[in-house]
Amino acid sequence: MATVLIVNNSGGGKQDDAVPTANEVALQSPQDPGPAPFTPSVETEGVQAPAPASTPAQPATTRTGGAATTGSTAAATTPAGIQSVEGTSSGLYGGTMSKPNCDMEKLVSMTSTGDSGRAWASAQGIDQSENPAYLRSLTPAFLRVDTRVTNHAYKGGAAVGYQAVLQAGTSVLVDAQGVPRVRCGCGNPLKPPTLVSDAKYTGKAWAGFQPSATVVVVPAPKPVAEILLVNVVTGGWFVRVTGQIEIVDRPAQPPRGPLAPGVPPPAPMTPTGPSGSGSTSTSPSSSGSTSGSGSATGSGATSGTPSGSTSGSTGPSSGSATASTATPSSGSATASTAGATSSGATPSSASTGATTSAPPTSAAPTTAGGTPSTVTSAATATTATTTASTAVRSATGTTTTAASAQQTAAVTPTCSTTQPSTLPPCPTPEAG
Repeated sequence: MATVLIVNNSGGGKQDDAVPTANEVALQSPQDPGPAPFTPSVETEGVQAPAPASTPAQPATTRTGGAATTGSTAAATTPAGIQSVEGTSSGLYGGTMSKPNCDMEKLVSMTSTGDSGRAWASAQGIDQSENPAYLRSLTPAFLRVDTRVTNHAYKGGAAVGYQAVLQAGTSVLVDAQGVPRVRCGCGNPLKPPTLVSDAKYTGKAWAGFQPSATVVVVPAPKPVAEILLVNVVTGGWFVRVTGQIEIVDRPAQPPRGPLAPGVPPPAPMTPTGPSGSGSTSTSPSSSGSTSGSGSATGSGATSGTPSGSTSGSTGPSSGSATASTATPSSGSATASTAGATSSGATPSSASTGATTSAPPTSAAPTTAGGTPSTVTSAATATTATTTASTAVRSATGTTTTAASAQQTAAVTPTCSTTQPSTLPPCPTPEAG
């Protein structure tokens, strides 16, 4: 019995560009592009496959050395006890109905020219001028089983082959005989593996990984026009026409009879972001919130962004207007609201909106003596209007407006022009 050695060299540092040696087999998850990838990721959709429930049973067959051959059956075993499965076996691959998981045209553009494109074509055994037509003859799919392949790195202007296990859930392009030919997460060309009995597995092993649970995909006896895939969203079945530039899918009934040994039962996969994409944002975030909301401060003031104010980033834009409410210690509420709108826009009575083209406005201050005041201002693109302030004296309950009448001074009389009177008569002017 062959000894299996798994070396975990998944240190948290920089990606190691060292290519595995002849007897090493790199364990590669969908997010791991491997050493010196040919291209950035062209994956458009990612999934995470469930961990294998158990190691599948291995039928007793004659073992032959070297790489898997076209004469292998759908349930043969290799020198390392790994099963070989024909590429067109039902359920070997999965996909999302009517949606590709690989940007074919992007990969065409990146391999049609340059030294890396020539090295890519050399690994596939074709001329660089044939790259576009060859890529468009392939079909996108997800691996549903941990799969042994010969992967390639681009080093020194050439394709350098190495052995790898691609985890289930990896996006690949397969040919008309069901053999993986390209890995979408790194653009690398793929070929059937070269198997060794003393393989040393390197990298971080994922949950459920067992060398005996991996498969080698061997070509079907002849090209096929369609393959039966598992829907990774529903766990159902559908047919995908092979070699189409535009995806052509249709629903299908489950296959008759059991699945090939090594192929797991149909089940959904967990959707993830495309490999190599990092965090993605599909729409600008909004900095607006309902007026009156906000965080309380130690001084009793709360502030919030008025509803309707949006920004293309997580922070407020330069044109966003804010609203603040300050509460003085006397207990009287003081509110100030400022809003900015574009020309022709009118802020609502409940909240004020701000467009990104309008300048920011400052919050209205309270009176110098701490007297509560209510000030409402509305700024447009060209003018600003300030309403009159109203001061309220809480101690007396009287109200004085800015436009109040002038006070009339009181005069005490010293004489009277009419008699009889208790006052002496007023002097009469002398005639000139």
